Amino acid sequence: MTLYIGLDLGGTQVRAVVAEGIAGGSAGGYPPPRLLGDASRPTPATGRPDDVIAALADASRAALESADRELHDVVGVGCAAPGPLDHHRGIVHVAPNIPGFERVPLADRLSAGLDGTPVFVDRDTVIAAIGEGMAGAARGERDYVYVTVSTGVGGAIVSGGRMLRGATNTAGELGHWPVALEGPRCGCGSYGCVESFAGGRNLAQQFGSRDAGEVFRAARGGDERARALVARAEAALTNLAIGLVNGLNPSVIVVGGGITEHEPQHVLEPMRRGIRARAFSIPAAAVRVVPAALGSDVGMVGAVLAAQERAAGRGTWFA
Repeated sequence: MTLYIGLDLGGTQVRAVVAEGIAGGSAGGYPPPRLLGDASRPTPATGRPDDVIAALADASRAALESADRELHDVVGVGCAAPGPLDHHRGIVHVAPNIPGFERVPLADRLSAGLDGTPVFVDRDTVIAAIGEGMAGAARGERDYVYVTVSTGVGGAIVSGGRMLRGATNTAGELGHWPVALEGPRCGCGSYGCVESFAGGRNLAQQFGSRDAGEVFRAARGGDERARALVARAEAALTNLAIGLVNGLNPSVIVVGGGITEHEPQHVLEPMRRGIRARAFSIPAAAVRVVPAALGSDVGMVGAVLAAQERAAGRGTWFA
């Protein structure tokens, strides 16, 4: 039996799944893979990359154990990791939310910890876009954008069936698309970024709450300051959507992330209304704004599919 492992390396936890190889291909897409086992581990905050890599390997082995499968049956491991990174060599340049995780040859070191099993690493939003494009809401589409609205705002761009990477492999940083001439300072050091208005962390900080959910609840309860912050977040996402339609002409904008899942009326609906009202009419008529289909498993599912594609030498997505 041909198996693949999908890993999602996050700032608070490492998640792993084991899945069977599935028939299909890049052109026609895949059905979502059948997950046989899973496991998770806390992401070590020790500042030592080796501890994080050990947690990834441990989660992989635990997922195999839960599936009653063996490592020697695994053809490849896909890992969704924070960026920026070098997806060709599997090197993470810096993972901002994981202390000490800088200039780490993650693919090689994790492969060594998994008895030489090939490991393929890519940016988490790229992996999510691959998952949604091959087995999710953008299946069969060749020109689409993936956006995640959660603690932060991120994304990835697929054009003509290929992932848009850019000169430094950082294309798709949609959270830092400027949508205002002024505004709160963003974590990237700039201002006016969509993330500074609509990212959950920033929403919570500006309201003085523990999480973005409190801001939305307060807005529904009539709190005027919360309403103003939510309205400003909606406007930022609206401007982002209009810019994506006018600048990239996608057929689909797939929107995922925790805020989108829990507050679609404040994410999907403003984006759709803004496109109808203000985007160029021809690309506006051609685009759909849809919720992501793979939910919180998108990183792991995408990583499984990415591993299968790369192990098979199908490089369309990964140039």
